[in-house]
Amino acid sequence: MLEKRIYSPWAYMGNENEKYKMNQEIYQEIKNKAEVNCVGVTSRSKKYEVISNPHNLTPEELALICDSGNLCFGYRTEGRYIVVHTD
Repeated sequence: MLEKRIYSPWAYMGNENEKYKMNQEIYQEIKNKAEVNCVGVTSRSKKYEVISNPHNLTPEELALICDSGNLCFGYRTEGRYIVVHTD
């Protein structure tokens, strides 16, 4: 059984189904605790701006919200932006 935490990245690292399910479970718990807006898309990433974070979620939690509970390819921060890797 996996530890309850956000897995990022998890693609091609073993236990993919379990890690996806864990991320989805956590996403369901936090998805309404912050507001994000997509401000840019490339062929390999999506860039998000955090509009509201009244619960002081971590960058990792915010990235999970940005990627709707996935994060299979991970993320990075760029100043005030969160960039989710899509490929």
